[in-house]
Amino acid sequence: MSIRNGLIFKLEEMTLFRKIKSWGGISFISGIVLAGSLLFLIPLPGLRGPQVTAFLLFYLIAAVAYILAVIRIDKDQLPLFLIWGFAITFRILFLFTEQSLSDDVYRFIWDGVLFRQGVNPYANAVNSPQLDAYEIPLRALVNHDWMASPYLPAAQFLFLLVSGISPESVISFQISAVILDLGIGWLVFDSLRRLSIAPAGVLIYLWNPLIISEFANGTHVVDAWMIFLLTLAFWLMILSAGKVKRKGLINFGVVLAMAGATITKGLVALLIPLFLRRWRWKWLFLYLGLTLGVLVIFARGAGWGIFGPLNGVGVFGALRIYLSQWNFNSSLYHWLEVVISGYNTPGAVPVEIVGRTPILVARSITSVGIMLISLLAGWWAWRLDDPQRGSYLTRTLNLVRLSVMPIGAYLLLTHTVHPWYVTFVVPLLPFLLPREDEDSQVSRFIWPWIYLSLAVSLSYLTYLDPDNLQEYDLVRLVEYLPVFGLLIWAGWPWFAQGFTFIFERGIRGERMKRR
Repeated sequence: MSIRNGLIFKLEEMTLFRKIKSWGGISFISGIVLAGSLLFLIPLPGLRGPQVTAFLLFYLIAAVAYILAVIRIDKDQLPLFLIWGFAITFRILFLFTEQSLSDDVYRFIWDGVLFRQGVNPYANAVNSPQLDAYEIPLRALVNHDWMASPYLPAAQFLFLLVSGISPESVISFQISAVILDLGIGWLVFDSLRRLSIAPAGVLIYLWNPLIISEFANGTHVVDAWMIFLLTLAFWLMILSAGKVKRKGLINFGVVLAMAGATITKGLVALLIPLFLRRWRWKWLFLYLGLTLGVLVIFARGAGWGIFGPLNGVGVFGALRIYLSQWNFNSSLYHWLEVVISGYNTPGAVPVEIVGRTPILVARSITSVGIMLISLLAGWWAWRLDDPQRGSYLTRTLNLVRLSVMPIGAYLLLTHTVHPWYVTFVVPLLPFLLPREDEDSQVSRFIWPWIYLSLAVSLSYLTYLDPDNLQEYDLVRLVEYLPVFGLLIWAGWPWFAQGFTFIFERGIRGERMKRR
């Protein structure tokens, strides 16, 4: 009887093993672990302050499960319905956690209230008595209330829409961020399919713990909106392959999406050099016209905020303060600032001690570095977008991949890197997976940015004691040093065999396939 029971148990065990294997094996188990780690966050009264260590512990478990799933993308053959099913589950679970990773949502709500009343959100600081007529309880929770809105016009239209559907509601902005987030996932998924890259690669985006936490809990709807518009532009370019009759209309959609992304967050402008060969003057002027036209409309009632006192008023008034004074969790910029000033500190170099000059020099050097890398990417894109160097889809894929360069340069050189800033690079990573006819070397560049997307949340340790905010040297080293090491590892074949080695091999393979 015991032998029989043992055999039955072994058969059942084998059946369960086969079923788990058919569901994706290790990747399926990773999804279960990731969901479980998020489930443990729900009872916490918040994810910042004293709870940040508990948050980071479960975040670490989720990160390990995610890395295993990414490693196994081409091995486990996890069904697409499970990839999406888990992705939706992760976001629903995070919606049940206490919204606490960021308080930016109160600014979104306040701007939406003003815009809905026909008030220009750039004309007055939040605490201005002139806005007392629009008082709402959440006004007192808006951060940096001594300046007007730092969010560009396309973001304001999103605030207007969400506030119009559900006024003064935090959860409505959380749900909006998740909807945009899943929309980004679908655009990435369909683009991969059209480019002959394994659609399962969308897991890199959909299961990323940073993406899940910063949109579903952090409610960074502005970043989600900007990324959605950017991925929409790339998707439209991919969609236009072979559609000669509708090319002009699709190109207009691409330019409209890029202009919208730029006037959501100006960071998108770093990618414009990549489009110069494809756009030429016609579409470039349209992009500039759309972007400047919307900005002029808002500037008429509030001013530009580029010159004069740093009072945070005007379209660029708050952004000007950000560019001149903000400093948090930077890497190369921080080390450069410390070297130039000679003042060693784990946080921002104090201007009252070292003066403005070292800080201005450091910001100038890193800003020039970011622009030069953007132009380098543009030059490279110009060469690779030559119709003689591959099919339209191949050349478009090259543009998407090259977008990682200026965005990555920004993250490593800028003076402020909040965790949600890194969400910008994550949806581009699935495009680094190889096509059916490509060398797999390019996929090595996925790992530096995956690591940063996971490690950047360590910066939340700054908020461990809300009354004594501080940065830590060790956190900065753990966040960034492995990124540079992984970049050297990923780029070694390029240096060893020439910068165009990987792209050229993919193109040659495609040509041979066509023959």
